[in-house]
Amino acid sequence: MKTRHRTWSAAVGVSAVVALGFGLVAAPAATAGPADVISSGSGQIIDGSVLAMPNFAGVASNGAATAQQIGTPPSGPAVIENSTPLDLSAAFGVVNVGAGNIPLLGNNGIIQLGAVSQYGKAVNDGSSAAFSGTVSGAPGLVSLPGGLPTSGSPGIPAAEIKAGTANILGGADLVNLDLKITTLAAAAKQDQGAAPAGAYSVAGVSADLGGTVIGGVAGTIGTAINTANLVLGPLGVTVANPVAAGTISITEADLLAVAGVPSLNALPPGTDLVSFLPQAVAAKITSLVNSTLASATAAVNALGPIAQITAGPALAVLTTALNGVVSGVSSTIVTPLSNALTALVSAKVNVQQTSGGIFTERALQVGVAGGSIATVNLANASVGPNLLAAAIPLVNKDTLAISGAAALLAFVCWLFFRARRRAAVLAV
Repeated sequence: MKTRHRTWSAAVGVSAVVALGFGLVAAPAATAGPADVISSGSGQIIDGSVLAMPNFAGVASNGAATAQQIGTPPSGPAVIENSTPLDLSAAFGVVNVGAGNIPLLGNNGIIQLGAVSQYGKAVNDGSSAAFSGTVSGAPGLVSLPGGLPTSGSPGIPAAEIKAGTANILGGADLVNLDLKITTLAAAAKQDQGAAPAGAYSVAGVSADLGGTVIGGVAGTIGTAINTANLVLGPLGVTVANPVAAGTISITEADLLAVAGVPSLNALPPGTDLVSFLPQAVAAKITSLVNSTLASATAAVNALGPIAQITAGPALAVLTTALNGVVSGVSSTIVTPLSNALTALVSAKVNVQQTSGGIFTERALQVGVAGGSIATVNLANASVGPNLLAAAIPLVNKDTLAISGAAALLAFVCWLFFRARRRAAVLAV
């Protein structure tokens, strides 16, 4: 009997110790320290480097919507979220760049932002998520809470980039570009123990281009049409000049035709949207010229026989001149426009970067003057560094409550059976 009592007491005591120990070391030897980051998610509308502002990256980082789980054990709520919007003017002030000393950001700046948001999420199991950009265009990779606050100007697209060679590089105004992006967003996610993943969304892209490169070709077209109209006009035929303004407008469909993809979201990482513009401009000029010639030919053919005798030679001269424009676009448009744009600005989509355990998805990376003046990343989402499960201590208020309850139950059972044993002894 005495042996059974000692055996049961020892068993119950061991159970209590084991139960308490389970709560304290529920995970394999924890490696996280009191200041270690368990998980991190950061949405950051703007990031990069600017020659005229050495602390640009630090200021940008301070304006991010960052959520982190820190400490041993993780303290606070199981899920931490941050959606603080970025105030561009308050964060960066006025940053002027280029030969024209023009603003880099904000109203009348090279880069302007519309209504955009940023969001970070960190979970105490070592997972995290992040987003920044246009909420309506958020990639399905992450789920966003409702009512995210916005910053930027709601009256303009998500992003607008205005750059000209004269203002930025100095010298001749070879090309000026107004690139508009209606939807711009990036998302990143890292599930517990999994590799990070990123996604981007770019849509509603259009561009207006002018400058002396396009203006020279437009002038050739205009001269040919004006000459023809001197003859055709009195006969009732007026040929419209499709490039009278000296600018060319490019749509997203034009870009996709050159890129050879069904969507701008199907481009390889780091693809430069600006690189498609020279071919798109050449194709647009070709299309406009061909359409103009077709309309003029149809109008002349509709004239009476006597009028056609007069109109025919003028139409022939016009046709020769405009066909010459089309056949020469490779040398008059594509090459010089490519050179000018490459020196002026780039707009790379789907830029992905991993550094120090942090994975970042950038929807758009704008390089001004090849990045020598500024590299500005728009719509950034970063996750990590996140700890693996084996390194995350599970000692927190929840696990302590569970282990404490288990230990208390075991102790009560031990007292109960001890009392019964004593009662049995006294009865004997």
